[in-house]
Amino acid sequence: MYKNMTRTELDQAYNNSLAVANSRIIVDAWVKESAELRNSLTGELDIPYGTDDFQSFDFFPCEEKSPVIIFVHGGFWQMRAKSDFTFIVPYLLKNGFSVAMLGYTLAPHGKIGDIVADVKNGVSVIDRKVNTSNKNVPLWLIGWSAGAHLISMVLNESPAMGGTAISGIYDLEPMRHCYINDKLQLDEQSVLLNSPINRVVSQAKTLDLIVGGDELPEMIAQTQDFNKYREKNHGVGEFNMISEKNHYTIFDVITHEASPLFKRIHKALDK
Repeated sequence: MYKNMTRTELDQAYNNSLAVANSRIIVDAWVKESAELRNSLTGELDIPYGTDDFQSFDFFPCEEKSPVIIFVHGGFWQMRAKSDFTFIVPYLLKNGFSVAMLGYTLAPHGKIGDIVADVKNGVSVIDRKVNTSNKNVPLWLIGWSAGAHLISMVLNESPAMGGTAISGIYDLEPMRHCYINDKLQLDEQSVLLNSPINRVVSQAKTLDLIVGGDELPEMIAQTQDFNKYREKNHGVGEFNMISEKNHYTIFDVITHEASPLFKRIHKALDK
């Protein structure tokens, strides 16, 4: 039992695919478009930052010294790949950002601490790649779902100026009691160490939180509770609930060329 919910109820409370009837169609369209773009976009694919096949990133340059967006994908730490999300790259390029799509070890091949370490290491390697010769290129992290959790975990110690966390998980305790844990294998200690809502809030780093108004109630609560925690601890950043967006259509905040998200990031980087 967790929050008076049975395992079955908790499984449903965090099953985004089941909650959105056409989620398979949406994701299949992402993957198809992304595969086509990987054959046409100018960039470097599968740049290693470790010895494992998971530990690599794709890099798509804009102009020299353009700010770099590092995108960390979701899939509750056990599904999907960086390549599945290449469909967002053209929108970021058109708004003046270079883009690094960061991969990481998936469960059960790695525990949550290993996955967090991958993202931290990957961000550092990307920083070294783009900031050779004292270029001083600013970095910004964007993460969706599990990726939002991961950027929230590494932001304070990273070279990035800030981040945008979309539809994330910030308290891992319910994950320990639902189907996600079949592969992730969380225990009490790993939940405590790897939940952003338990970590020190840095007032030097901006973290904006976004969630869809049509998402599952527990997903909305995750973002609301984390925002309250950050406010209580004087964290810097904005909270935005996007009405009529679910866990998948929330990507409209990136794939609309005139999205306020881009203005928000440029403004934060110009500080």
